Formats: sequence, C-alpha cells, structure tokens
Amino acid sequence: MIDRKNIYQSSTQIIDVAKWPVHQDYEVFPVGARDKSLRVCPDKAPFDFCLPNQRYLFKEAIKSAKDSRKPRHPDQYWAEIIAFKIGRLMKLPVPPAFVAINSETGEPGSVIEWFLGYQPDIKERFTPGGDHMQALIDDYDREKGRLHNLETIIKFSRALGRNKTLSHNWQEYWGLCLCYDAVIGNTDRHQENWGVIWNENGSLARFTPYFDNGTSLGHELFEKKFRQFTTDENGLRAYINNGRHHMKWSLSSERRLPLIDGVFDFCMKYPAMIPLLIDSLSWSEDALEKVLSELTTFTIKSPLTEERAAFIYKLTVLRRRILLEHLENMA
Repeated sequence: MIDRKNIYQSSTQIIDVAKWPVHQDYEVFPVGARDKSLRVCPDKAPFDFCLPNQRYLFKEAIKSAKDSRKPRHPDQYWAEIIAFKIGRLMKLPVPPAFVAINSETGEPGSVIEWFLGYQPDIKERFTPGGDHMQALIDDYDREKGRLHNLETIIKFSRALGRNKTLSHNWQEYWGLCLCYDAVIGNTDRHQENWGVIWNENGSLARFTPYFDNGTSLGHELFEKKFRQFTTDENGLRAYINNGRHHMKWSLSSERRLPLIDGVFDFCMKYPAMIPLLIDSLSWSEDALEKVLSELTTFTIKSPLTEERAAFIYKLTVLRRRILLEHLENMA
C-alpha cells in the first residue's frame, strides 16, 4: 500500500461502481459473508482520491439468511469506512475505504482499495495467514479456524524476523493490530484477514495492511439496543469487555482472546510496545467526532444516521479511554 497523506471523500463524491470493469483475478481475496466484487478503477478516475487502474473491492451488507434479497444489517458498510478513518487517526496502514453504490442494482456499499498492484512492474504475491497456520498446525480447519491462535502467529512472525526476511518489526505490527482491533471492536481477524506480501523471489516479506475491518463498531446492534447503551454506561462497558477476537491466545486456550485484555496480555509479554500503543491512541476525540459528523451528510440508501454516529463515537471513545488508562498504568 502506498502512503497517501490526504485522502478525502466529500458527500458529493459517492463512487458508482456500475461501470467499473470486474477484475478476473478474484481468487486472491478471502471468502466472506458479504456479497463482494473485485473492480478496476477506470483510466479516467471519477475522483482524485481514486487511483486509475487500481483494484478495489466493492462490499455490500450481509444478506439475511431468511431472505437473500434483504440485508441483515443494511448499514453495515459504514463500519468499514469508519474503521479506515479511525485507522488514519491511529497512523496505521489501513486500506482506504470509500462510500459507494452500484447504480445498476441500487445497492450501497464500501469500496476498499486493494493493497497490491500499485506498481505493475514490481511483482509481488500475497499469502493469507491461513496458508501459514495450516503449515504449522496439523489438521487446521480453515473453515472454522478454531485453532487460530496468537502464539502460533508469534512463532511464525519470529521465524520471519530471525531469517531476516521481514522488512519491519513484527512485535510492533501485532501490537498495533491488537490495539486497533480493540479500539474498533473487530471480532473478525481470522486467518484469512491477515497475511504476508512477498517480493518476486520470496527473499523479502512484509505483513499486509490491516484489512477487512467491517465486523466492528457495534454494526450488529439494532437501534433499540444501542439506544439503551447510550444511557447505560455499565451495560456499554460490559458489551466492550465481552468483545473477543476470532483467535485464541494459544492452542490450549479454551476461549477466544478478549479484545481489550488481549492488548494488555501482549504488552505484558512485550512491554517495549507500550509507548508505541499509547502514541497510537493519542488522537483527538474531537477529530473522531468531526469524521463521523461528515459521514452523516452522505445522501445514500441506508445512510449513517446521526444517532448511530453518536453511538459509535461514545463506544469508540470509551474503548480508547479504557485502553489508555491501563496502558499508562503499565508504562
């Protein structure tokens, strides 16, 4: 992923993917619950924040099991877009995500920039985390990922670092990943939602940006529930504390890793990461409020309502404060 400092989409710049050609190399993407199509931005990009000829994933809301024509959570696509904005506040490598629509079907969604192919003359390949988990764990089930665990990920990451294959610090990568997922409440960092990007001959590698972040930010809560949480902070704290990763800490762990406590457990093991994580949480709460307020101005099917935006703000700020308070006490 290239670093673009100023990426801004105004409410008048909703991307229409209807005429964007579908890319044939779809198998490089992880499977998932939401309808998605891999598109290619035309030579003449519709807006200056779109990259000509770059691949983008258009993701709709998860469809209902009872009626495949109706989304279960029609406004879920906002979670991916807001998660990108929060990633920018935290100064993290998160693929840009934009508000979009397919005018041929009328379906809204998010368009997410793919993190390969920025320089066509440079050959790179992507291997999902599931490939590496299968190589390290006998009888690994990729469909359910019940054996997905952080200790094995650390073992794999340490080997890459020891062999001088990895181009960056793996402790920083995973510490920031755990912190980011805790801030947004991402419960879906399974073995297909992280991976490794290799150079042409496989001599150098880097972990992917933090992608596929839409199962987050209370997206599954209906209005009645998040209204209740708006006035019940104890209930909101209980909801936060119940949030868990897709992964466990170790193969022998009986339960999945808690989102919040997982950050502290990682920092107990690698205390040098604490200042880095504190710095990643140093963003202004006003900046988040501004981001959310701007997103409520988009006129589109299943818009981000002011009420949900206010709830996401309260939820995210409380998560950040809990993390900061504990990390500062650990420092």
